[in-house]
Amino acid sequence: MKLWRKLWRQRVLFLFMLPGAAAVLVFAYAPMIGLVIAFQDYRVTDGFLSGDFAGLEHFRTFLSDPEFFNALRNTLVMGGLMILFGFPAPIVLALMIDAVRTTKAKRLIQSITYLPHFITWVFISSLVYRLLESESGIVNLLLMELGLPAVNFMQNPDYFWGILVVTSIWQSVGWNTIIYLAAITSIDPELHSAAMVDGASRFQRMISITLPCIMPTIAILFVLSLGSLFTVNFEAVFNLMNGFLQSKADVIDTYIYRTGVQMANFSYATAIGFARSIITATLVVIGYIISNKINETRLLG
Repeated sequence: MKLWRKLWRQRVLFLFMLPGAAAVLVFAYAPMIGLVIAFQDYRVTDGFLSGDFAGLEHFRTFLSDPEFFNALRNTLVMGGLMILFGFPAPIVLALMIDAVRTTKAKRLIQSITYLPHFITWVFISSLVYRLLESESGIVNLLLMELGLPAVNFMQNPDYFWGILVVTSIWQSVGWNTIIYLAAITSIDPELHSAAMVDGASRFQRMISITLPCIMPTIAILFVLSLGSLFTVNFEAVFNLMNGFLQSKADVIDTYIYRTGVQMANFSYATAIGFARSIITATLVVIGYIISNKINETRLLG
């Protein structure tokens, strides 16, 4: 009865929540009925519930496919590099912006850094190809001015991982910084005032006050970022990839797109996506548990 009374008192809030909940239900959960085709020999004319039962056949098939394991390797490497370099980048940028003294300069830097988030990957990939062009690209012109040979960056697969990671960080770092800046602004100014009275420098205050205060935000975002270990930005890879780079650029998402959409092997592609989703969800749950344990230990210690 207490629960129902609480729900009734908060009925207006629940009414505001209903449109968002309905959208999630319709566009995120309802399509999950399509997962049944991972266990069927699905044909478009049969519908979701009428295909021949195939059991785990499609799962066994992709586990023996060398192309899948190549895509899995590329996904893990690029996802790991994005976590290693892409995750701390907005934290560092937020701390640097917070250290700027004038408000106008802060706003200008923040605006410049988050504007790339609104640029489409079609345009970004065209820009990257122009910059790295073997004969007239700015990067190769600078290399030749320094007496170094020109490099075919977009025809050599060995450079693709670095190009993707650097481009992705440039495109997303400013937008992700907003979250950390919001966390920094919520820190009690009296903590900094007390530290300044004790003679703490700006760097010491950043290490002893700012970073510990935003650590819960960092922990939550790190847990959420674990899902990206198996999910590389499809738009970025798809637009930057070409035939020369496929050995290092093909990831699980592009492999699913090629087999599911282009080759119309819907059941096989669904099985891969289903397995990837289970692994990703497991990683997020494990990260959440570890994060909670670390936070509890920090609070008790």
